[in-house]
Amino acid sequence: MRTSAYIAGALALASAAVARPAPKAEPSPPLGEYIDQGIDRIREYLDSSNQQNCMTREDALKVAGTFQSLIQGYTKKEALAAITPDFVDHSSAVSIIINKGGSEPEDVTKPVFTSRDEFMQGHGTQEPIPFETIKVWHTCEGVVSMVWQSTRSAQGQETEAAAIPVVGTAILETEPTENSSGIERERAEAGGYKYRIHTLWSEFNTAAWLVNNGVLEVEAPVTPVPENNESSRSVKRSPPTSKFDVGMF
Repeated sequence: MRTSAYIAGALALASAAVARPAPKAEPSPPLGEYIDQGIDRIREYLDSSNQQNCMTREDALKVAGTFQSLIQGYTKKEALAAITPDFVDHSSAVSIIINKGGSEPEDVTKPVFTSRDEFMQGHGTQEPIPFETIKVWHTCEGVVSMVWQSTRSAQGQETEAAAIPVVGTAILETEPTENSSGIERERAEAGGYKYRIHTLWSEFNTAAWLVNNGVLEVEAPVTPVPENNESSRSVKRSPPTSKFDVGMF
């Protein structure tokens, strides 16, 4: 009788052990706890093991810096390394500028460039456009957003008439360089690009841009061009094409 009781007790313990769920791994502290402890702890959270595949702040700043470099100091070498072949540039602002304020010939609802080659042929003939980066944000998935400002958007243009500050935004979709292969990956890695830009969404103050370039005249006072009228950069490129003759991205 006592033996039967022992057996029954053992079976009950075994059943309880089977029914008991396996211990769960300790979850990472919620983001709120990191926020309460400051920016350094937020960065620690973003770089922790459960976020290890995310774009880092440093990566995002590198992408933003690359965009700035392509606009104000374009080189073919950087374009080939930092931009994917299937690059697409969306910007109704650029299309309006090409149209000099009109609705034709460019369709403002369609991309300006649909490949890296088109971007290089179009933007590569423009004068450098100096601008400063004001703010940068990014997502884990590799989307970098930035606000920028140019105080000489018509610099280098013969028709430069004013220097009204132009503020704009750029949203840059990227992909990891490790997704590339062959010569594309070699170029990116040689240039130190962990992420490459494959899509750009850009908008900015086109009215100020057109005024600065002497395309649009206004009665109100405008910011004058600096008296020395000297370029802050000495980079010169091929003469602008007729399509992109008022400066653009």
